[in-house]
Amino acid sequence: MNLAEFMARFADEKACEEHLIKLRWKDGFVCPKCSHTSATLVHAKHRRDADKRAPLFECTRCHRQTSVTAGTIFHKTKIPLNKWFLAVYLVANDKRGVAATTLSRHLDVSYPTAWLMLKKIRKAMAERNARYKLGGLVQVDDFYLGGVSHGDGKSGRGTDQDTVVIGVSIQRGGAPAHCFMERVDDMSAQTVSDVLSRRLAPGVTLETDGYPTYAACAKDLNVTHIVTKSSDDDAHEVFRWIDTLTSNLKKFIDGTYHGRVVYKQAYLEEYVFRFNRRTAGSGLVNRLLNACALAKPLYANSTPA
Repeated sequence: MNLAEFMARFADEKACEEHLIKLRWKDGFVCPKCSHTSATLVHAKHRRDADKRAPLFECTRCHRQTSVTAGTIFHKTKIPLNKWFLAVYLVANDKRGVAATTLSRHLDVSYPTAWLMLKKIRKAMAERNARYKLGGLVQVDDFYLGGVSHGDGKSGRGTDQDTVVIGVSIQRGGAPAHCFMERVDDMSAQTVSDVLSRRLAPGVTLETDGYPTYAACAKDLNVTHIVTKSSDDDAHEVFRWIDTLTSNLKKFIDGTYHGRVVYKQAYLEEYVFRFNRRTAGSGLVNRLLNACALAKPLYANSTPA
């Protein structure tokens, strides 16, 4: 759908609520308390509680009432769902990312509201990313964010910039399949092993530059370890996709977020979500809506950067 078609389809709350119901309960409503599958839909104007914004289901067995938005990033929101859906559309359709100032202008909401909406959408992206593990041949390396290192003038490992571990699964033809990026506090074997155990499927083949931490991780995870040293003549070609993704990620952050990396992991998750679904085309909008419908609520009194 183009923007006009999207806005026509989700022009009011009812249309958004109906779509949200389909996303949340694909096989029909199930009561979270007693697992009963029969319920009546109580529309907002007939609700007994103080929150009149969203309709809810009332279980015909235990009579528990479940809001359509409860348990999602839209829970207790004061923003109309059609504005939320438009925010998702704008985020999904701009490969460069959408700044809070831009979202604020398009949705006619305050900057803090737009910023919090983006934070919740990125949280949904992160939860979706965490559900998948890379398999097969996976190249792993680390890179650094945070601008020019100050003080001792170090670069690379040992710099005072923030460290990010990156993994890219490589297909048989040499093209990348999926990736992950995670900021870490240090490059100890324990820290990196924790990342890899969450991000990689069992039985992967790990390919790295031979850094001792990665060798220890391969042993700890009991996986095959291939080493191509940075000094090898073919290292640049072997790890070209890691270099490409790293370069593109930095352009993504600098271009839209102007190097403001205080919320680094959120930006990393957004980039990874987009890259791993780069072939989705227009389907990315519904994938992101689905992620938002299934993501847990975010309760935070955060201040915009």
